[in-house]
Amino acid sequence: MRWWRGYVTDDVRWALFQVRQSTVVSLANCPVLPAILRGHALRGARVRVGSAALVYGGQIIQGRGTLRLGAGSFVNHGCYFDTVADIRVGDGVFLADHVRVLTSTHEIGGPTRRAGRLVGRPVSIGAGTWVGSGAVIMPGVRIGPGCIIGANALVTKDCDRDGVYVGSPARRVRSLDG
Repeated sequence: MRWWRGYVTDDVRWALFQVRQSTVVSLANCPVLPAILRGHALRGARVRVGSAALVYGGQIIQGRGTLRLGAGSFVNHGCYFDTVADIRVGDGVFLADHVRVLTSTHEIGGPTRRAGRLVGRPVSIGAGTWVGSGAVIMPGVRIGPGCIIGANALVTKDCDRDGVYVGSPARRVRSLDG
C-alpha cells in the first residue's frame, strides 16, 4: 500500500470506483429506461446480461465483483446485489421485488471490533429458479436449478435442485418434478 496525503492509495481507488458505480446505477434506474435495456445500461457497474433479460428499476449494486444475469432472467424492482464477490444468475431465473443477494461477510474480530476482515463468497442461482419477494440469499450459497425460494426466506445453506425452500433459515419443504 502507498500512502498519499494521509490516505491509502487503494482506498482512494475504491472510493473513485464506488462513485462511478453508484452514478451508473443511478442513471440506469431512470424510470423512462425500458427494462429490456436496463441490464445493458448497467455494464459500467460490472453487470453482464444474457439476451432478453428484463431488469426493472430501483436496483442497488455495490462491489467490485461481477453480476451475471442469464438469458431470459427477470429482476423485479428494488433488488440489492452485494458484489464483493461474483453473483451468477442462471437462464430464466425470476427474482421478485426486494430480493437481497449478499456475497460479503466479516471474519470474527477481537473484543474491540467484532466485525473483522471483510471476505467475499460468490453466490450462484441455478437456471429456472424463482426467488420470492424479500428473500435474502447469504454469502457462498448455491441454489440448484429449478428451485422455488419462498417470500422472505433466509437462505443460509445450499439448496438442492427442484425443491421448494421456505422459512428463516430456509429449509426444503417439498420436491418438484424435474
